[in-house]
Amino acid sequence: MAGRRPARAQRLRYRYHFTDFVSGTPLATLPLQDASLSEVLSGASDGSGVVSLTDPAVRRHDPFRATVPRRTICWAERIVLDPQNRVVSSTYPWAGVVMRRERSRSSRSLALSMVTIPGYFARRIVRNQTHVGVDKFSIFRAILDDAIAWPYILTSSRPTPGELDPPAPLDGMPYLAPGRYDFADYGVGLPLSGVTADRTYLESDLRTALEEFRSLAGSGDGFDWRMYPVRVGDAPGVTGRFRMELALGYPRLGRIAPGDLVWSDDENDADAGQLLDYKITEDGAGVNNRLIALGEGSGPTQLRTEVWAGSVGRDEWGYGYPLWEASVRGSTSELRTQAYLDASARGAMIAGLASEVTLSGVTVRGDLMPTLDRWNVGDDGTFRIGAATTGTPTTIVGQIVARTIEPAQPGRPERVTLDLQGATA
Repeated sequence: MAGRRPARAQRLRYRYHFTDFVSGTPLATLPLQDASLSEVLSGASDGSGVVSLTDPAVRRHDPFRATVPRRTICWAERIVLDPQNRVVSSTYPWAGVVMRRERSRSSRSLALSMVTIPGYFARRIVRNQTHVGVDKFSIFRAILDDAIAWPYILTSSRPTPGELDPPAPLDGMPYLAPGRYDFADYGVGLPLSGVTADRTYLESDLRTALEEFRSLAGSGDGFDWRMYPVRVGDAPGVTGRFRMELALGYPRLGRIAPGDLVWSDDENDADAGQLLDYKITEDGAGVNNRLIALGEGSGPTQLRTEVWAGSVGRDEWGYGYPLWEASVRGSTSELRTQAYLDASARGAMIAGLASEVTLSGVTVRGDLMPTLDRWNVGDDGTFRIGAATTGTPTTIVGQIVARTIEPAQPGRPERVTLDLQGATA
């Protein structure tokens, strides 16, 4: 153990705040036991926890009213304490909508199942929109804006984003857009990707906002997106309000191989955090080096394109790989133009190649350096793995695309399980 940096764990406390989804009204702050809080980059995930009903103090806060499925949101607060139990810092690593609860007479508990805010958009149908030569980030925001605004705007000709401020019913719902309610006209004054696209969305296609977020972000070279919770307006004597903010990143979000985000399975590695467990998988089942994509139409007029691994920087022939082929077929609502078809095929090729080597089930201590409050989903993680697993000491770097937090509670330190994408040795 010589040379090992002393591991000083953060003193942690978690609090779970519940608010009304529509009005934003605080309902209760309740303790959760055995909580598990998952987040994925550019998608939706889930969470769970158990509210004990044996404590009279908990029952006085009316946990039944505070956890109504589909109507309430849980905001997880991570508090760092000093040795005198004074608050050093407070962050909000997770938020989600309560979707299910189970009550048990024998255990006198309330088990909650939740979904992160992006999961809400899996239940919102995209309305009619047309975008020609519009930046991809602006298209994303337009879909989001419409999902937030409707059904509060119910005129026969709903205004396009930017034409008016949100109506009064939205004033209590500061969750779902960057800033306050960003109805800016297709992203004016907001960060852009620099990549334009044509998109037509029809309500009759019955596509959800989450489906279109994923489709748009996965086309071409792709981009990352993330919705994350914050609390704003805190001041002495004043309690701030919760809201969700949106982060968009082209071609990705997060820090690239930062020197402070390193874990190792070697206890003598003084420059890294503790890497407790992991699994390395090399899976070529979904990986191809030639893709043929088909779009709208039929017969000789059907849109068609192909993409090779070499066109995205992977010289498979130079490394002696045989030909692996597959087709990509989208609905006509997705692949209406040649440019979109080309971009979708390229995106599918990049995603497939990036999926071949995965480092999954990575488990680290969240209360030891690098601590959970120092990094986010989207950042690169560096993992130093000994020869017992890889045959030779190996360093793997990959973008953290998912994490599951097991918050600290008596008898259990904070642990975080990570998944990586695009891992390279």
